[in-house]
Amino acid sequence: DSPNTEDIDTAASYARKTHCDVVAGFGGTDSLNAAKAVAVLAGNYLFCEDLFENPSIQPPVALVTIPAFPSFGFEVLPMFFLTDMRQDIQRVYSHRYMYPRATIVDPRISAQIDEETTAQVNTATLSIATEAVISKSTNSLVNTYALKSIDLIFKNLPAAYRDLQNITARGHLSYASVMTGMAFSVSRLSLSLALSLALSSRTRIPVHRAMGVFLPHVMEYNLTATPGKYVQMSKVMDEDVREITVIEAAIKAVEGVRKLEFDLDIPQRLSLFDISKTEFSRIAEIAIGFPFIENAPRPLNRDEFETILIAAY
Repeated sequence: DSPNTEDIDTAASYARKTHCDVVAGFGGTDSLNAAKAVAVLAGNYLFCEDLFENPSIQPPVALVTIPAFPSFGFEVLPMFFLTDMRQDIQRVYSHRYMYPRATIVDPRISAQIDEETTAQVNTATLSIATEAVISKSTNSLVNTYALKSIDLIFKNLPAAYRDLQNITARGHLSYASVMTGMAFSVSRLSLSLALSLALSSRTRIPVHRAMGVFLPHVMEYNLTATPGKYVQMSKVMDEDVREITVIEAAIKAVEGVRKLEFDLDIPQRLSLFDISKTEFSRIAEIAIGFPFIENAPRPLNRDEFETILIAAY
């Protein structure tokens, strides 16, 4: 199971007693999230659930992250998500103090994961990269990182999926994840992540798996607000956008994502999971509370989140 606030409090108590001065997070996103939380709490006499109220904190102990596979930017992001045992939902905490002192990326480690996980975690990276491009908070540097990440994923994910030992392709996917994290730290936009965290709060569907489901539907929701940005994405996906309208060229980006997910056996419908539509209202209510939806190019409220959920079903 994913770590929760009680698990973190136990680990942080031990870190304080042993005067820990470095925390290393090795593994997937859950391990990295736990390491970030322990690093903060080791330097502050707080309970983990207190962090979600955004108290003043002292700098954490030094943090080193070592991702076992691409972690959709969380290997470098000053942010973590955990299950809050008090409210029984996923919650997010971010603070500028939480940037790692170092991140060690070795794509050879990721050769140990299976095809399904390879497809899911890198599709999650793609989700965040596509939204970084269209964020109201984007800039030329963020745009460059995000578009390059999309380019690397489209060029290397099929190869890594077919051949788990293709270290060159895995290296490019690792770089894409790091660049996506750098872009997300500024763009602060991911409806896919917000919906996935909310869905994970109500079901046992892992966050990285849900993000691939939501990706094409979130793209369709935002398309008419920033079609020019979608054309940029279509081009790095190697879609032919010559002699067609801007909207037609923008749609090519969504079609490119759908084709990639089809080739990777990524489900694109919530109806394939054990989930009832009666949960949608509560999922939307949770999603609207996350701190990375304000920069969406289209107005967003709980009803709009429900609309995306219905479209994804």
